Amino acid sequence: MDGHRQAQPYLLAAASVALVTVVTGRWIGTLGLASSALLFLLPVLLVSARGVGPGLFAAATGALAYNFFLLPPRYTLRVHGFDNVVSFVVLLAVALVTSRLATALKARQREAEAEAHASAEAAQLAALLAGREDLASAVKVGHSFVEARHGAARVLRHDEPLENRDDFGALDLSAAAWAVHNGDPAGHGTGIVGGADWTFLPLGRRGGGDVDVLAAVRPADGTPRSPQSLARLRAQAAVLGEARDRLGLLEERRARQQLEERDALRRTLLASLAHDFRTPLTVLHGDLESLAQESPGPAVERMLAQANRLDRMMDDLLGIARIEGGALLPAPEPVDLVDIVAGAAEAAGPALAGFRLIRDVAADLPLVHADPVLLRHVMTNLLDNAMHHAASTIEISAAEAGAGVTLTVSDDGPGIPAGEEAAIFDRFVRLAGGDRTGGSGLGLAIVKGFCDAMGIEVRAGNGPAGGARFTLTMPVFGIRS
Repeated sequence: MDGHRQAQPYLLAAASVALVTVVTGRWIGTLGLASSALLFLLPVLLVSARGVGPGLFAAATGALAYNFFLLPPRYTLRVHGFDNVVSFVVLLAVALVTSRLATALKARQREAEAEAHASAEAAQLAALLAGREDLASAVKVGHSFVEARHGAARVLRHDEPLENRDDFGALDLSAAAWAVHNGDPAGHGTGIVGGADWTFLPLGRRGGGDVDVLAAVRPADGTPRSPQSLARLRAQAAVLGEARDRLGLLEERRARQQLEERDALRRTLLASLAHDFRTPLTVLHGDLESLAQESPGPAVERMLAQANRLDRMMDDLLGIARIEGGALLPAPEPVDLVDIVAGAAEAAGPALAGFRLIRDVAADLPLVHADPVLLRHVMTNLLDNAMHHAASTIEISAAEAGAGVTLTVSDDGPGIPAGEEAAIFDRFVRLAGGDRTGGSGLGLAIVKGFCDAMGIEVRAGNGPAGGARFTLTMPVFGIRS
């Protein structure tokens, strides 16, 4: 069947040349040699669109027929006269050029039709994916679309190990790895590992890392994949890749929106709880202080200490809610560190009595530029953190450092594990190794948030003896006390 189809253009060329030969031979006296030579171009034009071979065959047989039947001496292949030689050569040359031009135009027409077909299929796939709002269904639709036109297909994720797949041979795995790592087409029908049974096309552009790929098996009839088929596959892979990128971004946006909504709800809940608990805690704290004065005793002191602890936890909840809600507006003014340290020690109350507190804050230190309320809260939280981890001694020291002042809170506890110097400022992170429990897990996060709001640098580390050490670096207000 294929041989018969291939022979048809040559039979048509022979038949058309024979017809022109009969016509021109019968009316040669009327037409003349020049007009007869032009008629032999008609078979060339007729079959050139079917390929270069048939066109050249029509040109050669037409030139021979013109020479044998029309040019004198007739019925021989000899040519008599220079003008007849010129006519024969011109006919052959024009026939060859016409054949080449017609073949080139036909090839361009086929390319244009293939491109139009590929564009139409890509547009159809894009229309199918446009109505999808989840990535899984889009991949399923795209996969079915490709399989219906090109046979079995796979979508390979760049983060899935290729060596675990049993549906690919060694050459297929090499081609797939190339496409994933380099973002270029590879495998059957391409110039890279062309001996593979599968064609691998990148889904999207390579952005500095590996990419997902679309794999399509070679045609079922065993013939090589044509350039036109490869172009259609590439167009469909590009559309599917764009849809996956779009839907991936949409899902990320939805997840981020849900996370923001949960965070907003959590902040609102924290602020509401802290606010609602504030009034009863204030009343309870006042009653316990009065009871401690009227009937002092260990039990009352324990209850007062727990009330103080709850009070600090409510302060922490309100503080973290203000930080996350963007409602933290510092009011900086000249601040004396001696007063700040004394206020923090007083707020610690009886809980500090079990420790040896060393204060090395000179009275002649420069005033610093800070919000006194926020800075006192920072110092209270640092002191509370030290009491949770110190073995017996806590030290607070301050000194001038260039154009600023450093304030350090140290303890003789187990210190900060290596590599966690920054992580301990995260919310709900507690230092390991202390022999006491308690706290909200927000104290150091509030320290970091308040310091950032005031433009104060805070660092965490370990002292020479191994205990934790927190250092605040504050700008000088410019006036000595």
